[in-house]
Amino acid sequence: MIQQNFLQLALEELNKRYPADAEYDFLVDKATQENEIENLKKTVKYEQFFFVLNLPERKIEHAHGIGEWLGYADVNFALFDYFRIIHPRHLASLNMSAQSAFATANSDAFKLKFMGQKIVIQIPLLHANGKYILTKRTLYPFQIDKKTGIVTSYLNHYVVLKEYQDLDALDLRVGNEAELVTKAENKALKTNQKKLLDATNKPFSFNTNEIKILELIAAKPDITQKEISKTLDIKLETLQKTTNRRIIAKAREHFDIEAFSSMKEVALFLKKEGVI
Repeated sequence: MIQQNFLQLALEELNKRYPADAEYDFLVDKATQENEIENLKKTVKYEQFFFVLNLPERKIEHAHGIGEWLGYADVNFALFDYFRIIHPRHLASLNMSAQSAFATANSDAFKLKFMGQKIVIQIPLLHANGKYILTKRTLYPFQIDKKTGIVTSYLNHYVVLKEYQDLDALDLRVGNEAELVTKAENKALKTNQKKLLDATNKPFSFNTNEIKILELIAAKPDITQKEISKTLDIKLETLQKTTNRRIIAKAREHFDIEAFSSMKEVALFLKKEGVI
């Protein structure tokens, strides 16, 4: 089961970052956290829900509104339940984005503060009625270790947007309490994503040349195939007849979206997905 495989990858990553024998000196006191939870409870009636992901303990805490808006019991909602309801089409992108976001949040680009920074991404989740709904998730630092300065728990706050459609993408953004998107933090996030994508293209099946083409189109959507051919020193006929077809076929297979009809559509989708 694909969700179980990605959960295992996530747990392996957590084991590296948060060893079982590690000790933490928490920065945020419980009263401050509880006050925030009480305030957030008021948002549940407005098609919103939230929970806290405790990273060292690998568990979900303070779940509220999940029963009301997703149809699953708040009290029983666990980490595997969360992975199970994420649309499998986006798990590889989400895994890469999560790693990139973690590296960025725990770098000099972020001046960590309780509920101060935010990483915003759209995620399709499976409702108990069998339909996927598109949600906007905002991720906030909820607990920080004094000694290392790393985030030990994140608050995940969701807003229900609409019923999910095939070409809906993750649309990853970063910011802080003052603004939705900040240049320095966004640049750091994209840099970390590029490193992860360069390390392995396997999750997305595109080869290095195909990634270069898609990155070029994502950066300049109006670029012509002739310009791509000249910039990357690829024969125009090869680009038009072979590369274009392969990129579309790989995107359709990986994301299970038959609606892709051009390299541009694929590139813009991957850009919103947070891959390139």
